Amino acid sequence: MNLLETTINQLRNALAADLGEAIALMLEKLSVSRQIKVVVLQANRYHRAKSNRGLGLITADEFNTTCTQICSALLDFLPEIKESDISRPSSDPEKAALLGLPAAQSSPLQTLLAGLRVDWKTLPINELHLVNSNRFNEIRTLRRALRDRNEAEQEFQFYFVNACQMQKPESFAKRVILEIMARMDEEERKGILIPSELKSGRFADLPFDFMGLADSKVALAKHFQTRFEFTERIEPVEEFLRACVQKSLGYKYITFIFSIHASKWEPFFPEYLHWILKTFSQFGEAKDLPTFLFFFPVFAHNLHETPGTIQQEVANAIVQLGQNENAFTTVISPLLPVPTEEIADWFSTELGEADQSKVEDLLLLTLQRDKASLARLEKFLTTKKADMYDVEALQREVFEFAQKQF
Repeated sequence: MNLLETTINQLRNALAADLGEAIALMLEKLSVSRQIKVVVLQANRYHRAKSNRGLGLITADEFNTTCTQICSALLDFLPEIKESDISRPSSDPEKAALLGLPAAQSSPLQTLLAGLRVDWKTLPINELHLVNSNRFNEIRTLRRALRDRNEAEQEFQFYFVNACQMQKPESFAKRVILEIMARMDEEERKGILIPSELKSGRFADLPFDFMGLADSKVALAKHFQTRFEFTERIEPVEEFLRACVQKSLGYKYITFIFSIHASKWEPFFPEYLHWILKTFSQFGEAKDLPTFLFFFPVFAHNLHETPGTIQQEVANAIVQLGQNENAFTTVISPLLPVPTEEIADWFSTELGEADQSKVEDLLLLTLQRDKASLARLEKFLTTKKADMYDVEALQREVFEFAQKQF
């Protein structure tokens, strides 16, 4: 029997034995095929039914009926599979040898990466490539604001990014800092003070105290005391912060990334944020100050689709703050899933691969890495947009693959 006949028989036998394992096998066999949409839809239907059965929302008979329907649909689908739809075994040692990879590393995704028209050995890939997938409109808005404020010699600048966790607002902030650093040589980089968490990407929350505004001001002062190793006792808080700012002379940029979570939002936060903006903006009269860049990723679950009441209220409060303080504040709201065209543009401009169909194949594989991503795969197949969470997972695969080529 040829590969197609062998695979069809294997899938038919798997469907007869165990539906869950059969679906997993079909996803593996069709991992780079456009036909996978059929299997993804049935896989999500199966996992929803299995979850509902576990929660007691449906009876055993209802679950079995659903499984029978799914199995029947997949059996009807088998004749539509072509040999070109079938992925070759990922552990094939001959294929791995041809790619110059150890057999254990020859996953379908790495096979596709090895097939890209990319000169991996001369590619200047670095940490910026983990977070710089294009968001054309949003990054242009922020760059324009940064450019205009630098030309106006505005020492204190504030940037808020409202988004669901899946759209990675913290990475958007990290990207801007890395882009600034990329313009500097090694000596110039000594003049930029970056958050210690920049490499890990897990940034500190905005310091606050649930007891209220006054205690939150003290919490912020303590953060600055640690950040600048400043031990003098100066009151009020505003004068202490002014002294910390004066201690920063000699730098060109000082950057902060403070996370704000809608789930931790307190009623006094709008007043607290207004105080932060006003307090620091009044320190600008001092000479030779560095440029202070404050970035605030604001995490609001599902903000780009159907946010809850609290999430929307927080996003609205941030937008209103930006409108009231627009002289030194920019708000990006909300970050949206990334269109395939923008992801393909990243592969073209950063790596030199212009074939969008290859990029879509890479995304298909990335969105099959676990059960949680399968629901997002179904959405991607419908909308041709991907959550930045998954785009960054692909970027990391690219980064790590490139590192292995040296």
